[in-house]
Amino acid sequence: MHRQYSPLKTVGAMLILFSCSSPKYTYNFDYYDYNSGRKELSEIQSTESVTEPLKFDKSELVATVDPQAVTKPDPSFIDRGISKSTSSIKDLSKTEKKQLRKELRDYIRSHKSDATSADEGASVNATKQLDNDLKLAIIFGAIGITFAILGGINTVFWVIGVIGLIVGLVFFIRWISTQ
Repeated sequence: MHRQYSPLKTVGAMLILFSCSSPKYTYNFDYYDYNSGRKELSEIQSTESVTEPLKFDKSELVATVDPQAVTKPDPSFIDRGISKSTSSIKDLSKTEKKQLRKELRDYIRSHKSDATSADEGASVNATKQLDNDLKLAIIFGAIGITFAILGGINTVFWVIGVIGLIVGLVFFIRWISTQ
């Protein structure tokens, strides 16, 4: 009569053997007294000197400013042809309003053309091509699911499937962290 051992029984027997083969004296715990060099609480309280909190007189506190730390305003930010007495757009004259509109229009057009040309190319390439980490995550996820389904045939397939899912999860997490 031929006996067939199942893998579960073999793994169980190996675990029991491994658990019995622990190093000698593992049950002995450390007997060192960690409080042996410390002072008693009463000794600490008697040696401490009582200190009072710092007290400041408000009249003695003075703030000074270093004259070198103060910077002068940049002249490029000050008034581009607009009179200094005006504080809002309503106070501007017709010519100043036209000049302001023209500068704003030119500024928006110049930045709009730069932004659209750069963004269109990047967005088109992004939709056509997936990131490498995402590709690997999809591949390993598909392999893992396939082998996990085939796990009913043999446990080796199930183990390979779980490993594939774990590797796919790692690549997916890497892809998410870069987004």
